[in-house]
Amino acid sequence: MWKLKFKVLKTKWKARAGEIELNWVKLKTPVFMPVGTKATVKWLLLDLLKNQEYLWTKDRINLILSNTYHLFLRPWPDLIEKMWWLHKWENWDGLILTDSWGFQVFSLWLAKNCVWNNCKFKSGQSLVKLQEDGVWFKSPKDGKRHFFTPENVVDFQSKFGSDIMMMLDVCSPVGEITKQEVEQHMELTHKWAKQAYNYFMPKYEQTRWVLFPIVQGGLYKDLREKSAKYLSQFAKDGIAIWGLSVWETKWEMEDILSFTTDFLPEDKPRYLMWVGTPEDLIMWIREWVDMFDCVLPTRLGRHGTAFSNNWNIKLKNAEHFDSEKAIDETCNCYVCKNYTRSYLHHLVKENEMLAGTLISLHNIAFLHQLVEKEREKILNS
Repeated sequence: MWKLKFKVLKTKWKARAGEIELNWVKLKTPVFMPVGTKATVKWLLLDLLKNQEYLWTKDRINLILSNTYHLFLRPWPDLIEKMWWLHKWENWDGLILTDSWGFQVFSLWLAKNCVWNNCKFKSGQSLVKLQEDGVWFKSPKDGKRHFFTPENVVDFQSKFGSDIMMMLDVCSPVGEITKQEVEQHMELTHKWAKQAYNYFMPKYEQTRWVLFPIVQGGLYKDLREKSAKYLSQFAKDGIAIWGLSVWETKWEMEDILSFTTDFLPEDKPRYLMWVGTPEDLIMWIREWVDMFDCVLPTRLGRHGTAFSNNWNIKLKNAEHFDSEKAIDETCNCYVCKNYTRSYLHHLVKENEMLAGTLISLHNIAFLHQLVEKEREKILNS
């Protein structure tokens, strides 16, 4: 009996509306999860995400993401476990998904731009080194060396009290390496997935959390098919797709994703990692994906850019100086109901923190409203 209960209520072509139940929390899918990288959704009180009056949606937000790599470096998994897990520590009564660290391997590689398969711990080179049994990395905070394995990444996330954990994987940089190297990274991801699964499953019934594998394979369809088919055996509660939205074009991403989803289990939720613009969500919901996350809503919000039905709005621009309009006249969130573009423009120009808070709240609410509307379209079709 699997702990995560997933039910598809209705489909429309490849899009589907469903429900997830895990640890006494119910999610309606499709679902977008705000990113709380370091145990906080930047510049926002989590209470705002629990309140439909701020979001102006039928349901509150019940799922957020945190980052294993950042929480491992500081404050350290043992401290979070001592504080009764992330939920108690950050005052969150919904579900928490933690990613596996795979993207940080990619991003730390970018930080020093070394040769991927020849990473050394020398000045001017990468902070990471891939091995068959795990990843060595040097902390950018204090220079200490750490080693992540498929097994201890499960342990760290368990100490966080994560409801949904991700397996350690390798995210290949698109366009920077050969197909042979992408395949090597995929095979390593497969090896680690098997290790993580075999390590976790003996204690599955004694825990509250579940574990997702992550499909890799770059922009190569044969590798994506192979990865999806192989990892499906470890997708007892759900499966993720990664290695997209990291430099490839929209057309390449659409082509690969629409191809890959055909090989994933139909009775499990599909999670597309790091996707979160309005146009992307609409597209990928219609390509058989159930779960999404992205830092863009809050990152753009902190820089004065808001989502709308007419593309992004840069509130720093002079055209908004005396505008009495809301950010988006179709959005009913707290920000759009109470503040004009003129006021938000003023806050942005004066570098007031409230600007980032209000615009970030709008951006998250806008996406939450969007996925609700897409869900209703499916259910009413």
